[in-house]
Amino acid sequence: MRTGILAAVAAIAAIGGARFAREAAGARTDVAPEPYAPSPTSAPLVTLGFREAAADLLWIRLTGYFGGPDSTSDGVASLVEAIVALDPTYHRPYEYGARAITIALSGVDQTSYLRALKVLERGIAEFPEDWKLPYLAGQIYTQDLVTDDPKLRREWDERGTLLTESAIRKPGAPQQAATWVAFMRTKLGQRDRAIKDLRELLLVTRDERARKDMIAKLATLEDSDSNEIAAEVFEQRKLFDSKWHHDRPAVTPSMYILLGPRLVPGFDMTELATGGRDLVTVPPPEKLEPLE
Repeated sequence: MRTGILAAVAAIAAIGGARFAREAAGARTDVAPEPYAPSPTSAPLVTLGFREAAADLLWIRLTGYFGGPDSTSDGVASLVEAIVALDPTYHRPYEYGARAITIALSGVDQTSYLRALKVLERGIAEFPEDWKLPYLAGQIYTQDLVTDDPKLRREWDERGTLLTESAIRKPGAPQQAATWVAFMRTKLGQRDRAIKDLRELLLVTRDERARKDMIAKLATLEDSDSNEIAAEVFEQRKLFDSKWHHDRPAVTPSMYILLGPRLVPGFDMTELATGGRDLVTVPPPEKLEPLE
């Protein structure tokens, strides 16, 4: 526990009451009831301020319930949502909870996937460096959500593709999904963007297998020879690595791509500030009278 014994006892009394006590004592009925979990709105209130302790207790309840024979998607989701509401900085429940919602023993439906996505989206905002959260969210958007509405289908595919693309650019992420992202971009009518993204990733990836797959996919998209692309990428990587280490030795390769090359010495600060507009010969905009 991350807080004292007194906090834990108070949280137990607040969030469970007699119902929690009956479950702990092993009371059973023909239809096992779902575990008690306060709503995300009321959770901070009913725990009497002991938010982290209550989140710890609900986490214990979640792991035990999900591992049991009676877990339902709704019961798991309620526990996960309460934990996240009580302690948004508690990292572990985001991925574990989202997966548990979607693979519970019963009751998994479209609502379950949407609830899991809501948990993941909040986790992405809280932990932007964790590649697993957008990666899992991308899978749910593109593979698990089902609809007959073509507009909604495209929205989900675009969101899922964007999340997966962002995930594989984060530290430690597997880059094998780069070819899948390129496939989805092409499916969405974004072939040029697929080519551009593959070429950028080819400059920074250290995964030889992923690099071979990306070169093969790029050859297909450009209708060119993969050996020629490999040779071209090899030369670009040599130039890129040399320039990167020379210009910004402390910056990661992926960040170098975002920053771009160093500004040339002696650039005009005035031109930079004005966006290249001539403020001397061009008359100023018409002065507007103040509103009455």
